[in-house]
Amino acid sequence: MKSQVLKSLGRRFAGTALLFSGIVGVGTSVVLLLCSSFGYLPYSDRPGPGWWWRVHWPSWAETATYIGFAPWFAYFCLYFGCGFFGLSLVLGVASTPRWLNRLLGGAIAAAAAGLAVMGAGWILALSSIGPDAAFVLGLLYGVFLFPRFIQPRTQPITTWMRISAVSCATALFLYWIASPFLSKRPVPDVNYDLIRVTPGEKAVTATAFLGSEFAAGLAVLDLRGDTHGGIGGGGGGSGQNAPPIDIELIALEPIMKETRLAIPNTGNVIYVLKNGSWTAHPSVMQKDKRTLTVKPGTDPHYDGGRVKLGEQSNFRAFTWYPAIPKGQ
Repeated sequence: MKSQVLKSLGRRFAGTALLFSGIVGVGTSVVLLLCSSFGYLPYSDRPGPGWWWRVHWPSWAETATYIGFAPWFAYFCLYFGCGFFGLSLVLGVASTPRWLNRLLGGAIAAAAAGLAVMGAGWILALSSIGPDAAFVLGLLYGVFLFPRFIQPRTQPITTWMRISAVSCATALFLYWIASPFLSKRPVPDVNYDLIRVTPGEKAVTATAFLGSEFAAGLAVLDLRGDTHGGIGGGGGGSGQNAPPIDIELIALEPIMKETRLAIPNTGNVIYVLKNGSWTAHPSVMQKDKRTLTVKPGTDPHYDGGRVKLGEQSNFRAFTWYPAIPKGQ
């Protein structure tokens, strides 16, 4: 019994997620190859899509290039294909009629295929022929093939449960497809500057990197000493002209351990490293989802540190300037 259930699920997964992504991926690549053989370049940012060639039989190299796009398109389609597998299970539990399966499958598959190839084509500088072809292929798959992999229950559930299940599943899938086009809250850039202060009498003032917005806060802290440059950076925003978040980090001692520092939702903050811990001025009450990670440097001779913003893959290593030998 268990093996039969697993076999049935495997068949439906192959017929929905894998077959959908395979048909759209390979079919779109074949359409692009045919366009090329008729003289139309369907992708490229230089010179750009257009009628640049003559009608010809495609060479092996040309065929390999376009067929090589198929796994790329299929990879993007598989994202929605897994959703089709889930949808097929819901429609099977709800024992929906074949005409409704064709209607939902065709509409959703067409939109999902077009969006998936559009996302993949952005990297390839693909012309509109690619997403249009994917749209048609998705429609054909959803109308003629998708219903074949929906297995109705032998004992249908109640009518209100069937309507609720189908409505919720369809609405969720459509929201999933439309979500990239919905407006989202702008994500501000984060600018940071990390400096080191050693004993001295000179007042610590705002750095040129971030400007004068920290002047009042630094005056209140009344920090004094000789300033050593560390590292500055920024980014991580959505590019929607949101006011940036500025962070000034001042180390009064060597960085000895890794610390993840909270980033405020808006405005600016000064972090001071003293007695082994970073203290925020003012305190960060409303936090951004991102963090700023600071940890010790790797240079065996000179003091420094490493910094990483958010989920960046690599830390940025540095030593202080003027240089500070280890242990000072």
